[in-house]
Amino acid sequence: MKNNNIILTIRDYIIITIGVILVAFGLEYFFVPNQIAGGGLSGLSLVISHYIPMLSIGTIIFLGNLILFVIAFILVGGDFGMKTIYASFALSFIMDFMEKVMHSYALTSNLLLAVLIGTLITASGIGITFALNASTGGTDILAKILNKYSSINLGISLLIVDLFVVVCGALTFGLNKGLYSLLAVIMNGLLVDRVIVQIEKKQKEKANADSKLAA
Repeated sequence: MKNNNIILTIRDYIIITIGVILVAFGLEYFFVPNQIAGGGLSGLSLVISHYIPMLSIGTIIFLGNLILFVIAFILVGGDFGMKTIYASFALSFIMDFMEKVMHSYALTSNLLLAVLIGTLITASGIGITFALNASTGGTDILAKILNKYSSINLGISLLIVDLFVVVCGALTFGLNKGLYSLLAVIMNGLLVDRVIVQIEKKQKEKANADSKLAA
């Protein structure tokens, strides 16, 4: 029984890592180089990095998450906190690796394409981590708390929390990019819920199949 729990835990962390890589890729190759502050601590970090260029976005995310971890432990629970610590540390490391070692760049300079493709990738990653009771950190933690203590679903919670970041992005990078950032946030909120629903559906189907085999 104990070995089975260890295997399930390792599986969860492997899947979370895949989700984190998707988020980092979407940010570093679509959002960041096009100055799209698509919500969350990552979007806010992009704005802060613009004013304090000696700090990388990965570093700012790391520092911001330190403040929010305590909130996750107290209000959401230890399991969510541990997985979120892992996911956010991994996100900071992978983003720094992509930026400093792989020298990430914009795969497209078309802002609409960057928003559409970048949001599809990042929302998939966020949905995967949320479905496993984790988060990539940052304002996702606040969205999870809002979801836990209200009837608002995760997608709408993300939308509410991210609107502030969009305003900051518009003030920093201009109204045009601010509007694209707003589009990214709206799409992200809708897509995250869809990803979570699909994952939970697959999990239920697998659980039902396992129970039938056990019977």
